[in-house]
Amino acid sequence: MPPTLWNRSFVIWLLGTAQSQLGSALAGIALSFLVLHQTGSAGQMALTLACALAPNLLLPLAGAVVDRMNLKVPLIGADVARGLLQLTVGGLALAWGEVPLWLVNGAAVLTGLAGIFAGPASSAAVPALVPEQELTRANGLIGGVSQGAWLLGTLVGGYLVTAFSPALAIVLDGLSFLVMGALLVLVTLLPRERSSETSESLLDSVISGLQLMRRSRVLLFLPVIALLLNASLAPVQVLLPKLLLGGAGAAGYGQYLAAESAGMLAASALLAWIGARLPLRRTVTLGLALLGGALFLLLQFAAPPALLGVGALMGVAIASVNTPITTLMQQMVPPAFLGRTFSVLMTVATLGMPVTLLALAPVVDRYPAALFFNVAGGVTLLMALAWTVVALSERKAPDLMPKSQKAGAS
Repeated sequence: MPPTLWNRSFVIWLLGTAQSQLGSALAGIALSFLVLHQTGSAGQMALTLACALAPNLLLPLAGAVVDRMNLKVPLIGADVARGLLQLTVGGLALAWGEVPLWLVNGAAVLTGLAGIFAGPASSAAVPALVPEQELTRANGLIGGVSQGAWLLGTLVGGYLVTAFSPALAIVLDGLSFLVMGALLVLVTLLPRERSSETSESLLDSVISGLQLMRRSRVLLFLPVIALLLNASLAPVQVLLPKLLLGGAGAAGYGQYLAAESAGMLAASALLAWIGARLPLRRTVTLGLALLGGALFLLLQFAAPPALLGVGALMGVAIASVNTPITTLMQQMVPPAFLGRTFSVLMTVATLGMPVTLLALAPVVDRYPAALFFNVAGGVTLLMALAWTVVALSERKAPDLMPKSQKAGAS
């Protein structure tokens, strides 16, 4: 176990995370505008986004694969693959002016496939980078650095796309992935226990991960929180831009998103400062309560500058839920199962937003916005209450160490 938080590997990890998130934010804007400039179709832009997200359906299987190998293999492999793909798309766009849409969408699918291995591996790697008592501080720092880099990348990305071209931003994203891959070579991850059931199929590995989660009510409830958290934010994505029409407009919505990011950044910094003293379960309850309150406030203050305060509160709430959830899973789950359990969490969280958006699409224009914000706020507050009951019913974390590993340890 590393003796301190600020060891060489963790510092390199933070630096790599910052520049990688910066590049991803650049490309997030650039890819949309590349497709839009070539086709003039929002539908084609949505198709490209869907191609990038479709591989998330395979996340549980990817998590099972991650648990069978050294974490540096999927981490470095995913970064190199994504870097080469982005360089190919961006380079062809610079050389040709336009890139065939089939190539853009194919690269989006492959980039998404690489991402489903990198996501669980990144979360599983943190306990191998820092002492256990520093996990909260480490996750707060990673969240703050990621959010700060993402905010900067969003601002810079808009400028690059406007002043130069989307292709340049995509090339920079490709370079950032390759830099991250190179930095990971310098990172030392302590060996972790890997599943001894090497003969089981990938599907059986996924099932064994789910069975482990079922042994803890707290662990089983965390994906439910992730699902409903993302679902409750869907009305904001759909209705807030509409509420701002005729007023602050797109600029006001951009300011709201910036305020939300600033709130997440500030909360992550605070959580990192508190560190091991943070009561994780109570912080999740507080975050959910703040989020529910912010959803109720959105209707009352749907215009700047008051809207910016609500956005910042929303960001504080989101960070106050996400960081403790991640830390709880890293503390409770045996290392051999971290890839699978985090992949379950990510799969469920990913489904929350699109499923809710699809459900809202046919009815969102028929009813007043107040109905949807009030329902979202009410559900979030009920979720805070349900989480409190679950957390109180399991004050002591159960022993989730597999029997085979216990026998080996003895």
